Amino acid sequence: MTKYADGLDTVASALASATRRQILSRLDVGGATSSELSELTGVGLPTIAKHAEILAHAGLLTSHKSGRVVTHHARMSGLDELQIWIATRKSFWDNQFDSLEKHLEKP
Repeated sequence: MTKYADGLDTVASALASATRRQILSRLDVGGATSSELSELTGVGLPTIAKHAEILAHAGLLTSHKSGRVVTHHARMSGLDELQIWIATRKSFWDNQFDSLEKHLEKP
């Protein structure tokens, strides 16, 4: 089994959670507090903190604390390595299907 770069594994693991994807989708339109994310996702503040920690470790989120309020922002550039990996595989499979189509069209 191939072991990919730690960054790619970390990002893919972070995106494996529907809650974390929901958080990132919300943050993609602007910053939000932990309380806002808790209300959006229906999970408690400690759970939001854990999800934020995982997303931050993957390079997908930054947080700023002001008093007791923590505001989070998406860092979508953290998806770059994963996007390159997917694009490479897509290109390979597009070529494979094009070749198959040409082969099947032969009399």
